Amino acid sequence: MKRLSTSLLMASFFALLLASCAREDSENVNQDRIWAHYELLYDANEDITYARATFRFGSVTGTKLKLTDPAEVRFNGNALPFKSGLAYYEEDLAGYVSSGSFEYVDLNDNLYINDADMTTIDFPAELGPFSQTSSYQIDWEGATTESDEIVTVYLNHEDTNDDKLFTEFATNSGNILLPANDLSEFALGNVKCTIERIATPALQNGTDVGGLITARYRGLQRTVEVIE
Repeated sequence: MKRLSTSLLMASFFALLLASCAREDSENVNQDRIWAHYELLYDANEDITYARATFRFGSVTGTKLKLTDPAEVRFNGNALPFKSGLAYYEEDLAGYVSSGSFEYVDLNDNLYINDADMTTIDFPAELGPFSQTSSYQIDWEGATTESDEIVTVYLNHEDTNDDKLFTEFATNSGNILLPANDLSEFALGNVKCTIERIATPALQNGTDVGGLITARYRGLQRTVEVIE
């Protein structure tokens, strides 16, 4: 029974993997029905900025598309290469590129330009320890949140691998609270802490089915002790 369950689990995993990588050529769909997601991500731990564009048919849940030549997508004037395994376009850029412009040209020669801008965020110099019996407020380094932004803090225990995601949705916030009942679920030891600022501004130029812009800044990861 255990072997059968494992086989079914693996089969389900590979089915999901194949579905996520399934794609169609853009020449086979109505150009006005191409949904686009433009992403700009900086990871301070790697000191790399990722410029990424994903195209789907119809909506966010539609089949991923590979652009048929001469259709293309560029970031700051440079063509983004296609990543076949994940079926999206991405370029890795050295250092922090705080903003940029995505330019997508479809097969009907329509040009769509969308700009993305990131805002920095980091943990304060003094962080922790976290107590299992007390809430903890993190006053981050960086601007307060805008109306189209959220801030997340992700904790992952080094030994047990237990994890939890905390999210601040409020506008004009400069801190995030970790409730005691959530911290109590972590065993004594160390947790790795990751903070992100995620902005989702309105799409500036899109097809009839629209799209999405995401600008994400990931601060330096920290390790904090969990105490009683």
